[in-house]
Amino acid sequence: MKPLIFEAYPNLSSIPWTELGNFPTPVQKLEKLGEAHGFSNLYVKRDDKSSPVYGGNKVRKLEWVLADAKAKGRGTLICVGGSGSNQVLATTIYGKQKGFRVVGVVFDQPNADYVRRNLLLDKHYGAELRFAQNTPVELVLFGATYVWEALRGEKPYYVPAGASSPIGNMGYVNAAFEIKNQIEQGSIPEPDYVLTAAGSLGTASGLQLGFKLAGMKTRVAAVQVSMPWYITADKFAGMIANINAFMRKTDSGIPEVKLKPDELIMLNDYLGKCYADFTPGCVSIIKQAKELEGLSLDPTYTSKTLHGGLDWLKAKGEQDKVVLFMDTFNSVDLTPNIVGADYRTLPSSLHRYFENSTQEEELAKKAL
Repeated sequence: MKPLIFEAYPNLSSIPWTELGNFPTPVQKLEKLGEAHGFSNLYVKRDDKSSPVYGGNKVRKLEWVLADAKAKGRGTLICVGGSGSNQVLATTIYGKQKGFRVVGVVFDQPNADYVRRNLLLDKHYGAELRFAQNTPVELVLFGATYVWEALRGEKPYYVPAGASSPIGNMGYVNAAFEIKNQIEQGSIPEPDYVLTAAGSLGTASGLQLGFKLAGMKTRVAAVQVSMPWYITADKFAGMIANINAFMRKTDSGIPEVKLKPDELIMLNDYLGKCYADFTPGCVSIIKQAKELEGLSLDPTYTSKTLHGGLDWLKAKGEQDKVVLFMDTFNSVDLTPNIVGADYRTLPSSLHRYFENSTQEEELAKKAL
């Protein structure tokens, strides 16, 4: 399905795009979970079902990013993320599918089953992994630069964290128009709030810009799930402006959207001790979502988003509002692909995730 923003702004169709996902993704009401938390109009947008190959929110972004890389004649993609990064895995799966070489620069994060699983899947799908230990931003950039220089003179295409470049984030501008279309078809009332994870802010920024361009009242409540120095209201506003400016370069008829940081909703109280920390709130909502709705959430992004968003709205006394939760997790089970896989085929710097488990990880396993 071609992007709906091509219909709204035909000049944008000159921007490279390739089809990867199955859209629109369905919307469904979370009756039981809503009732358990006192919400009468709680819905979910099933972006976990964005593709039968590998779902989640990266699919929408990669439709634009990979097309841009191909149009620029690049043969290698460099992507960045935590050791259990869904972004690195998604870029590897779809990048290899489109004929790219994929290099993943991964940084240290708390250990968990999904970290080990994703590392083995990265290897299975053909990623070349480089480890940047203890990742302040400088180390990530150093790692990416090192790989860049090591690629024998070839100019790779850099895919930033979350694939959150202005062109990639257009995938979620388009998602806002998709939601508007589903409202018009009667699938959902117009949401007052959309809850989404703020890991790189691309999904939240694209959606909020899209809602503005689509003439909707909907506000995005972005739940901080990664580093506090990285996820800020200033960055949120700046990213919206950057996507808008990128689109206006191609079509000057697109309205200019200016939002101040204090006009945006950034929820900063649900991260936990660090990125990928298993918080009591996220563990609780994972169990509830599975038991009441059959919905699978992850402990790093979607569970913190749903728990944090509902907690914030309850504190405001707004359980009567129409709330749409963006399920940006992948719901396709890829574990059969790594049955019997040997972690020792990974770079030795990544063996730590398979040879050591922390007390915190053991407690998290019991909780889940």
